[in-house]
Amino acid sequence: MKRYNNIKGILFFAAVAFLSGCSEGFDEGLDIEPTGAVSETTYWSTVEDAELAVNAVYAELDGTQMVMALDGVTDIGYHSYSNVPTFNDVRFGEIDPSNGTITGIWNRYYIGIRKANDVIANIDKVVGGDQDMIARITAEARFLRAYYYTQLSSLWCNVPLITEVLDINDQRPTNSKEEIVSYVIDELDDIINSNALPLSYSADDVGRVTQGAALTLKARVAIRNSNFTVARDAAKAVMDLNIYGLYPNYEELFQVVGQNSQEVIFDRQFTVGGNTYNAFGYSAASLGGGSGVEPMNGLFEKYEYTGPINPDDPFENIDPRWNYIVYYTGQPIGTDTYNSWPTSTTPDKTNSSEFATVNGYNLKKWVDYESFAANSNLGDINMILMRYADVLLMYAESKIELNEIDTSVYAAINAIRQRPTVDMPEITEGKSQAELREIVRDERARELAFEGLRLFDINRWQIGEVKAGLVQGMHYKNESGQWVILDYGRVATFNENRDYCWPVPQAEMDINDVITQNQGYTN
Repeated sequence: MKRYNNIKGILFFAAVAFLSGCSEGFDEGLDIEPTGAVSETTYWSTVEDAELAVNAVYAELDGTQMVMALDGVTDIGYHSYSNVPTFNDVRFGEIDPSNGTITGIWNRYYIGIRKANDVIANIDKVVGGDQDMIARITAEARFLRAYYYTQLSSLWCNVPLITEVLDINDQRPTNSKEEIVSYVIDELDDIINSNALPLSYSADDVGRVTQGAALTLKARVAIRNSNFTVARDAAKAVMDLNIYGLYPNYEELFQVVGQNSQEVIFDRQFTVGGNTYNAFGYSAASLGGGSGVEPMNGLFEKYEYTGPINPDDPFENIDPRWNYIVYYTGQPIGTDTYNSWPTSTTPDKTNSSEFATVNGYNLKKWVDYESFAANSNLGDINMILMRYADVLLMYAESKIELNEIDTSVYAAINAIRQRPTVDMPEITEGKSQAELREIVRDERARELAFEGLRLFDINRWQIGEVKAGLVQGMHYKNESGQWVILDYGRVATFNENRDYCWPVPQAEMDINDVITQNQGYTN
């Protein structure tokens, strides 16, 4: 007999966890670790209690797994970490409801929702105090809940919509993706119109939700669901705030020096002394990490050349962003030179160890050698969840899809292409809608690679077939001196009738009588 709802069980545990001091994820001012155990009867007494509770909701935000690694299950990357092989099942069309990694992501988002619901349900118990602060905390919790539902509806499509604290025995049926999306947009409209969120924060509160983040999330959920009018207007509203801009140095944007720059709209904050990670954990085995996620030939093929193609060097005259994102043979890595060719004698040699690259390239984006060479376990570069370049591309794409092609479309795309450290040729006017559609889609792949957005783009464009076919890695010279592409003969598959939506976890199906499995997956 089924005794309780797994979602409820997860979320009930989360409430106990944050009330007793269990939380993960910190930033310099955003203290999201409660300082001690308190009873629920006394917890909701002050504004400080409410702020501590909402801080715990931030703990479930996406981190390295979703930002760096999610692209590894798409056409531009490969997920090869030996301790989470199940994540790569997505890449090969072999995902099933018992997939442990997928279940963990589902659980984390619902823990975040449970924490948010707890804040929203209890904040009215706070008597007196700064009412503007209470309104802001409520808006933060509602935004974070909307963020988690945006991710859930984008990955699983149809999921239970839970907006209140549940009894331990409650079960909730599946809501349609359309219902979830409508709810999220309505929530964001209320948050935005309330003006409860500030445009920015002082140093102590950097990392909290802003009005710009709410507008950006609205643009994101709208464009993921082909509501281009809403996406256009929300993206334009972010642009009209006139507080964001492109950071001049693309490479440094993902290093310590670029943290909290004018391009960052919302991120997952980390800090030494709080929450850190292995700075080289997803890349660069020779730096003491592991090749957990690798760029692939599918990404290489997205980049344009600025000059003649050199038959002796396929990386000459290529879009500089390729050099900022990828380690390939010949690039400096620390005080050494990266070399993953089969003839290499370095630790980077392909398949030389379980931590070395499998397919030849390694992820350079998010790797800051100078800052973390002494202790890679103190990695605290924030994971950017929303940035201004994405807003510009969403604005341009929405205008293109609405066939409202004007100079502002070209200006948005060219601002990104002509960032000082990128300086790619501008897109000239006069392009057709179809031509611009391909341009903006390729620009998203180039600009936003390994920021956890590619899978969502593939799904919303319904181009899942790009993940199918031969899984190809690096370019290298073989023993005959010819440039070839590393290819083990592995073939990825994609089922268009199933794979645009992940399966509801089997653990959820086993204990929830009223939840529905997604099409194509057996219970």
